[in-house]
Amino acid sequence: MALQDAAPSKPVEQSKPAASRGKSLGLPAGLALAALGVVFGDIGTSPLYTLKTCFDTANAAPTVENALGIVSLLVWALVFVVCLKYVTVLMRVDHDGEGGILALLALAEPPKIHGAQIKASWLVWVVVIGGAMLVGDGMITPAISVISAVEGIGVATSAAQPFVVPIAAGVLIALFAIQWRGTESVGRIFGPVMIVWFVAIAVSGLAAIVAHPAIWAALDPRHAVNFTFHHGIFGFLVFGAIVLCVTGAEALYADMSHFGRKPIALAWYAIVLPALLLNYLGQGAVVIGDPKALASPFYALTTGWTLWPMVALATAATVIASQSLISGAFTISEQAIALNLSPRLAVLHTSRDQRGQVYVPVINAALAFACLALVLTFRSSDRLAAAYGLAVACTMAATDVAFFVVATRVFKWRKRWVAPLVALFLAIDGTFVLAGLPKFFDGAWVPLAISALVTAIAITWLEGRRGVAKVLTEQQVPVAEFLAGYPALKQPAEGTMVLLTGNPEGVPFVRNHRWIVPRLARERVALLTVVSAGRPYVDERERVTIDRPCDRFARIAATFGYMERPRLKPILEACKLRDFDIDSDATSFIYADPVILRKIDGLPRWQRRLFGFLHRLSKPLAEELRIKPERRVELGVEVDI
Repeated sequence: MALQDAAPSKPVEQSKPAASRGKSLGLPAGLALAALGVVFGDIGTSPLYTLKTCFDTANAAPTVENALGIVSLLVWALVFVVCLKYVTVLMRVDHDGEGGILALLALAEPPKIHGAQIKASWLVWVVVIGGAMLVGDGMITPAISVISAVEGIGVATSAAQPFVVPIAAGVLIALFAIQWRGTESVGRIFGPVMIVWFVAIAVSGLAAIVAHPAIWAALDPRHAVNFTFHHGIFGFLVFGAIVLCVTGAEALYADMSHFGRKPIALAWYAIVLPALLLNYLGQGAVVIGDPKALASPFYALTTGWTLWPMVALATAATVIASQSLISGAFTISEQAIALNLSPRLAVLHTSRDQRGQVYVPVINAALAFACLALVLTFRSSDRLAAAYGLAVACTMAATDVAFFVVATRVFKWRKRWVAPLVALFLAIDGTFVLAGLPKFFDGAWVPLAISALVTAIAITWLEGRRGVAKVLTEQQVPVAEFLAGYPALKQPAEGTMVLLTGNPEGVPFVRNHRWIVPRLARERVALLTVVSAGRPYVDERERVTIDRPCDRFARIAATFGYMERPRLKPILEACKLRDFDIDSDATSFIYADPVILRKIDGLPRWQRRLFGFLHRLSKPLAEELRIKPERRVELGVEVDI
């Protein structure tokens, strides 16, 4: 495909396990601290509402056995889903440091640097739907987190009730307004608050456990099994609420590129997991001691003078909780652009040290708008609660499928070892999905509808770009064939034609565009390909490489670091230093302008129109490079899709 229609992407290379990368990255304490503020906000604040929701969903009375059973389910959900699946297994599988479901797709079906893009196979559909579900849940998470935080103020004073929605909207605006500072900077602001939060919930839970030590029995998984099989249909439906304790796990994997596996694993095992276990056990203990505590089991742990500080801390922590999925949405957006599942958007790298820390202004604005709309429409956390969890459970199940393909096809792990493990993951995640289906009519349709829209955009863009790539490939002439028939230059060159292309093995446009052919006898021809490096900055001495098989033809590869924006000026300067000066008003930069036509057996009309809209929305490479308008030449390319 022509590079002017593709995002400058990371070089496709064989992935290394995250564990091996950790040796080179080291284990900076600052990253572990920042990870607390970014990665664990969502999963770390789940004790605020999960236990009560589980009792309500299971229609269970606050008895000793029920408390032991539900707490046991929560404990072992954390062990199996987060500890075993994500931290131990999945986070060892990365694509050049990137985690998440789209990173698995890049491993399973790596996009070609030269040639056609990935096909819309069954695996692509599974991964795209799963990634879209995470984006859908990512839009609702900040809304419910922030509004529940502001509603928490009402626990101390009812006078704030009329101001809940305006205050929540203001907090959301402030939260999205600071995203440009970068994930690590945001994390360093939020990290210390989350340390205080985890210490507080651990201490409050431990105090309740000391008062009612019988709750330690919940660590026995037999209580979880007994509860499941002795409560009929409610023993199954409770898993639709149990999933709330692990909703941040998929974002944890997607955010791996922001910090690396080791800092995340350290923060999880040293701080987050112990705090969560102690708090869930503590909530079960207070319910055992006083069934009336089920009305608000979390705040029942902090009575008297400790209530006000905990309400304030919970307010701050739940606001922070939204950060994990915001960062995950940025990561998924960058990965989608690289995989040609999204139009080119501006992606800003915010760290010189961590390649995966990115900020996507358009996505940030879209998330902010969606969250504000949800808060202003639903106006309470109770109405949003039913919408939470189902979409991300679908993402978790899709991740299982993609992991199996990567483990067996790419890493060549033995199926007899991988299959039972993936079967266990699918059994757990499939249960979460099926148990959550009754939530659909209570609000879960919101993230699912958002996911359907994101899926339609991704698949439409992929199919449309494949059509464009096919046409451009058909119009290319192999370089060797082109040079063999290249007419001799009878007089000094009048100028230079620079053809922007993603495939330097072929010369585009010359087969079908008569406008170019007469100019071949008068001008030089250069193919320009832009490549993204795996390091922050590229030395100017390494900016370009030039292959000149003859005086009138050259292939230029321009390399930019991931912290740099592709610009024409440094390319021209580097070419001049290599005695190939093309910085002239007589130089034309030529690229394709796809014209979408109807194909009888092609995409439906609505998809063609959607692709046309997305194509207009996508930023062309000529604009990204800041080529002067008077030097640009767009050549129409008819594309049947």
